[in-house]
Amino acid sequence: MEAVARRLRDVIDLLESALEGRDWDLVEEALDELRDLADELEEG
Repeated sequence: MEAVARRLRDVIDLLESALEGRDWDLVEEALDELRDLADELEEG
């Protein structure tokens, strides 16, 4: 679970940076990663 939390923080940082830079491709990449993390958590 620690690894997922670390990845989640990394994605949050990526998303924040992408939003500040208005880099919409990077925002989409971060959202895809969040979806992957959510899927992993659902699978348990």
